[in-house]
Amino acid sequence: MRLIFCDDGFSRSQVDYMFSEEFEAAKSHQIEISLISFEDLKRGDFLSAFKKVTPPENQEIGVYRGWMLKPESYSKFYLRLLDRNIRLINSPEEYLFCHYLPNSYDTISELTPKTVFKKLESEFLIQDLKGDLKVFGDKPIIVKDYVKSQKHYWTEACFIPNASDLRLVETVTNRFLELQDEDLNEGLVYREFIELEKLTEHSISGMPLTKEFRFFILDGKILSRFNYWDEGDYGETQPDLSRIETIIPKIKSNFFTMDVAKVKDGDWIIVELGDGQVSGLPENANKLDFYKALIGSLNN
Repeated sequence: MRLIFCDDGFSRSQVDYMFSEEFEAAKSHQIEISLISFEDLKRGDFLSAFKKVTPPENQEIGVYRGWMLKPESYSKFYLRLLDRNIRLINSPEEYLFCHYLPNSYDTISELTPKTVFKKLESEFLIQDLKGDLKVFGDKPIIVKDYVKSQKHYWTEACFIPNASDLRLVETVTNRFLELQDEDLNEGLVYREFIELEKLTEHSISGMPLTKEFRFFILDGKILSRFNYWDEGDYGETQPDLSRIETIIPKIKSNFFTMDVAKVKDGDWIIVELGDGQVSGLPENANKLDFYKALIGSLNN
């Protein structure tokens, strides 16, 4: 197998500092690692991007651990690596299934907040969403794109206390779009705000933090579990996966993350899914143990 990290943008031999702990942890397990240029990758200059990627004699599985890629870029990335005898663990279709919420929503809908989404092909106009938003009544909602929110700008670009207040929906959405700018992923997503069991408030943004966990899942089995947040006291809270585990076999991906959280009344929900290659490890994660489990599972 092959692990693929992004270089630091200045030296082709140095890993991006944001992934340095993961890189060192993976390297300690004597696994083959290649560095790629993320900037060249985004530009479509694959010859330059893969300058440090030596093709193996026989085809091997590749696991990318780096920055998020839009689906078109990931598809090209996948095919160009395949030309070099490296097959990424998730195909473009599998990547998209967990990366874009609308693709997996029907699969997880019974265990995730009510959601509506709209592809943004032109300028955002609130009247285009009036009908869609009626499903929420006057309940609170959050806005995000197909992948990301601006949750650290909680009150100005994420949380909307009343879905029927179209003027406020418009104001918060416009601020969200302003902050996302060219990083906007495909379209808009509005989700019912479910009150979760409180953990603390973020020390910088003041955003409410809740008891949430991130699971990495490989080949239908839970590989690792981490507290999602590095702040606050989770106490003895342990996620109840009795219902959530029934969904895992339905997820069309070989390697993905599932974020779950505790509702205030004690139930557990799926917050969202993510592709396992571009989902971050929390600071509290034991990187050595994570890579030991990942490499051990893939080599068996």
